[in-house]
Amino acid sequence: MSTSSNIMSYWDYWGKARPSEGSGPTFHLLPYHSLDVAAVAAHWLKADEALMRSFLRSGDGIEEHILKAWVLFFVALHDLGKFDIRFQLKARDVALNLNPLFSEADASEAKDFDHGSAGLNWFIRELPDLGFDGEVIEALQYWMIAVFGHHGRGLYTGKISRPGADDAVIEHNRQARREWSEMLRKLFLTPGGIQRGDVPPVIPLVPERLAGFCSVCDWLGSNTDFFPYEDKPDQDLNEYFLNRQTLAEKALYASGMLRSPCRTGGMNRLFPELTARGIQSLADEWPKEPGLTLIEAPTGSGKTEAALAYASRLLAAGLADSIIFALPTQATANAMLSRLEKVAGKLFPGGGNVVLAHGQARFNRDFIQLKDRAYGTSVQGGEEAFAQCAKWLAASRKRVFLGQVGVCTIDQVLLSVLPIRHHFIRAFGVRKSVLIIDEIHAYDSYMNGLLDIVLKAQRMAGGSAILLSATLPSRRREQLFAVWGVQSNESEKGNAYPLVSHAGNSGQSGQSGQSIWESPELLEEYKVEVLCEKSEEMLPQQSLLDEIVHAARSGARVVVICNLVAEAQKLARRLREISGIGVDLFHSRFRFCDRQRIEAQVLSGYGKERKNNEGRILIATQVVEQSLDLDFDWMITQLCPVDLLFQRLGRLHRHSRQRPAGFEPARCIVLVPIGEDYGRHTAIYGDIQVLWRTQKLLERSPIISFPGAYREWIEAVYGDESWPQEPEYITMAHQTFMDSEDAKRFCALNLGRADANLLADTDGNVAALTRDGEMSLSVIPVVMKKGRHCFLDGTALDSIDEREVDEALNLQAIPAPHSWRYSLPESEDGLYYLPMESDSHGGWISRIKKSTFTYHPDFGLERGEL
Repeated sequence: MSTSSNIMSYWDYWGKARPSEGSGPTFHLLPYHSLDVAAVAAHWLKADEALMRSFLRSGDGIEEHILKAWVLFFVALHDLGKFDIRFQLKARDVALNLNPLFSEADASEAKDFDHGSAGLNWFIRELPDLGFDGEVIEALQYWMIAVFGHHGRGLYTGKISRPGADDAVIEHNRQARREWSEMLRKLFLTPGGIQRGDVPPVIPLVPERLAGFCSVCDWLGSNTDFFPYEDKPDQDLNEYFLNRQTLAEKALYASGMLRSPCRTGGMNRLFPELTARGIQSLADEWPKEPGLTLIEAPTGSGKTEAALAYASRLLAAGLADSIIFALPTQATANAMLSRLEKVAGKLFPGGGNVVLAHGQARFNRDFIQLKDRAYGTSVQGGEEAFAQCAKWLAASRKRVFLGQVGVCTIDQVLLSVLPIRHHFIRAFGVRKSVLIIDEIHAYDSYMNGLLDIVLKAQRMAGGSAILLSATLPSRRREQLFAVWGVQSNESEKGNAYPLVSHAGNSGQSGQSGQSIWESPELLEEYKVEVLCEKSEEMLPQQSLLDEIVHAARSGARVVVICNLVAEAQKLARRLREISGIGVDLFHSRFRFCDRQRIEAQVLSGYGKERKNNEGRILIATQVVEQSLDLDFDWMITQLCPVDLLFQRLGRLHRHSRQRPAGFEPARCIVLVPIGEDYGRHTAIYGDIQVLWRTQKLLERSPIISFPGAYREWIEAVYGDESWPQEPEYITMAHQTFMDSEDAKRFCALNLGRADANLLADTDGNVAALTRDGEMSLSVIPVVMKKGRHCFLDGTALDSIDEREVDEALNLQAIPAPHSWRYSLPESEDGLYYLPMESDSHGGWISRIKKSTFTYHPDFGLERGEL
């Protein structure tokens, strides 16, 4: 096949252009650019067996060569809207150089022209010219919307206006679109045996995956580092397409998109130095099939290793090409990064690309080192291949799930089903991966509603999900399997603990498997001595403070966990005044630059690898109860829901080590109210029935025996059965709470389904859309100098390079309760700038409206009344 520039009008159009800089072409012809993108798609599908399989699983029996032909045809059509004079005049000199006829058009229409919406509209209106019957629009609409919306701005589906141009120009545009579509038919459809007039089957899931796939192919196909501009219409298009696939291979590999997974998986492959224990010994028995796997086992029992071992087997079987590990907080994601970095080279022997994704990921030192490692190095092969993060993957938050291993906070996964620009790219990454979600019990009803949408989409796409929890109520377990299309099997094993449950996946048929594969496991029993101590507002009295100080002086590492940041701050001050020994404070209300330092100190001082035996005291909030590998000799905690209490207890005697004298048994004091008024703690834990029931169990059980207590206590607290002597006001308050939770879940489900305007992918929008909690404000403490906003270190905000402003603001931002908004100055672009002055204690102070705010690097942000 050959083409002639004298015949084919599509050669008169540019696809990419740049200002004249040195030598080389200043524009790239549109047919060439379109085939560059198709070349990336073709090689990717050829080289990534798991990706091709994932498309086929969504394709409801379609043959591979047929599906691939349609995918390449539509990917190559993605810029059909650029065959329009309004787009071409965005680079007027280039356009007139290609065809002087284009001077007969109004250039003012070029600025706001959306070629994605135009491509969709022209395709619909010109279907007969393109060889399709006008009645096949339903069969084509999913495919068209997927590729024409690749820029993530949403599509206008109404009729677009006629260009302000001569009839000859308009006809030339139409002729180019028709000829180009016909050329693509010959290139891709005809060799696949697809006849003129044939249409792809109506398979909504394939185009849903196609949107993200096409967008990534377009990103890579537009990269001039790999695809140089060609401005001469002198190449045979079939030969051009084949030759550009060599460049596509280099682009996919250099960008970090393409790596081959391990050929064998399992515990011995990933963790040869470990002797598999408990649930880890079962990981090699679980089915090699897509599905939902729920691992319920105690904190510290090896769930993470078991999940990764199972995921590696799914990778080796070609059922996924990547892993995403989602956690509840930034601190837990940071901690998981270093663990996954160690196994990435075993999961992907060519050197796996590991991406950390959360609002402050760019400041994480380990992640910075991963990115640095990708510069100026060649990828090693064999067993010792290293982890890295390719520059291209790290350049945009939209690419967080496109590497081989993604470590992220849960909100990054939830964005894949929310109206955020380019959400379909996240969705594409999630669907082709093994999705592992830790601490599945840690999310509220609103987030669970969004998570259920994610899991349903994962099931419909024929994907896999592995969920981890130590403390999951059976009500939530049944709900998760119902989302997967399976009724939970509450057999004799249903209440066993630890427990691994698995539901297979038959794709979009809606019946994912009628049984759940379960495997109970026996663990050695261990006990925790618990003493309930009643006190006003659940605060430690002086006698207990004296005990805490004495314990630390005796060499114990003691933790006191508070439910409220303000109480933690006051307690830390009090203990520093009376102890004369090390007292650390760890909570969420710090500038990120300070929290990063404190988090590292906490992990060093109270983690598995702590260096010395000197006693210390840590005052903390909920930030220590999820996934962080901390180990305390003695624990004091305020009352909290039973599942979260067990999470806290999981940090008590977590590792085998010699304990200070008197602290050999695991002991915990739980502070409870004198009466049944839980005060401000109900603002944190809204269901007072859960607090009341947890307290009653503690008061009659001085020793908690694990692992049996996990299932027994959690079912007792969260079960629907009424308790004798439960006060009526507790029962009524619980019902009110549940009604509120149902409303939040309904809200989340509606948001996930909404046909809403797409929002920018910013930290503020992420928090607003994915979390229903209190900590939703971003406060920036500043010092005013000659009318300029300056950070507390004196750096003027307006002196920072525009490209670095967002990062600087993130470093200075402090999360604050939504209720504070009435005490703060008016927000500016979603940020609350808080003017402060230095005080005499090494910190800063602000008096505004009726409140006093103070900030200190060791205590964080505090608020008081004037």
